[in-house]
Amino acid sequence: MSEGKAKTWFWAAAGLVAIQLIALFGLMQMRRGEDGKGQEWALDPQATVAEAAREKESREALRNLPMPDGSVRLTVSAAQAAAPQTDDLLEQARDLQNRGQLDLAEKLLEQARVQSPKNMRVRVAAALLAEARGDSSVAWQRWRDLIQGSEPGGAVRRLALARSKILEERVRLEQVAKQREESLAKHPRKLALVSTEEKVGEGSRRVDWTVRAIPGSGKLESGKVAVRVLFFERGADGVLQKSGAGMVRWLKGPPLQESDGGRVVSCEPKVGAGAKYAGYTWQVYYEGELQDERIQPASLRGVLREMPRS
Repeated sequence: MSEGKAKTWFWAAAGLVAIQLIALFGLMQMRRGEDGKGQEWALDPQATVAEAAREKESREALRNLPMPDGSVRLTVSAAQAAAPQTDDLLEQARDLQNRGQLDLAEKLLEQARVQSPKNMRVRVAAALLAEARGDSSVAWQRWRDLIQGSEPGGAVRRLALARSKILEERVRLEQVAKQREESLAKHPRKLALVSTEEKVGEGSRRVDWTVRAIPGSGKLESGKVAVRVLFFERGADGVLQKSGAGMVRWLKGPPLQESDGGRVVSCEPKVGAGAKYAGYTWQVYYEGELQDERIQPASLRGVLREMPRS
């Protein structure tokens, strides 16, 4: 064999090996990406203890504030017609918040703020209400305003400092959650979450998730669709823990093609005695690969860690 042919064969063999190495590297990266999609969530014990300590600090600061008991003195119509005093509006707003009427509670607190712009109890109640409404950015700004306008070293200042730190972390985690959802949306998948609705009744709660099939995904097999739900509760000690759950059930079965539209899957949390409902993680899989997920509230992500699926 001539020297020229030998060199040709050598470079051809080297090129083939290089192509194989590149292909192998690409497969490894794809495999790694698939493994990343199939993660499940579990509570991080150290994070839950730290989170409970922060909540305890803010509760203790709140306990030192001269807040009203929240007894009902006025009906809503009377509050609107009789031009009640600030304390009356505050008590009524707190009662409405406890009953879940957050929009009306906000309106009454706004009236109280107009009457007494510097009333610290009203401003604290407004910040707490913003948290209850899930508006972390507004709540954070209200706490920051309280830090600027409250007495140094006082109970209001300590409460505002504690809550603002918690809200800063929640806002950051909400941004992380949004980025993860956007990242999931960019990956090829067959199923996607459309919407979520929490239904609260007398002593009961149910969460409904609406799922649709992605256009162009073809005919899916129901046996390959799996839903994983974890509910969480906050115990008397303030530490988050897993709570029981009812059976996950599809109302009409999972969507198997685009024409099925949105299909609803629901589940009920079973909160233990003395504990309070805290949120959930929800994931839908197809053939073992994660298609979509939701963590509610997004701040729950701060005490979760991803665990590889076995």
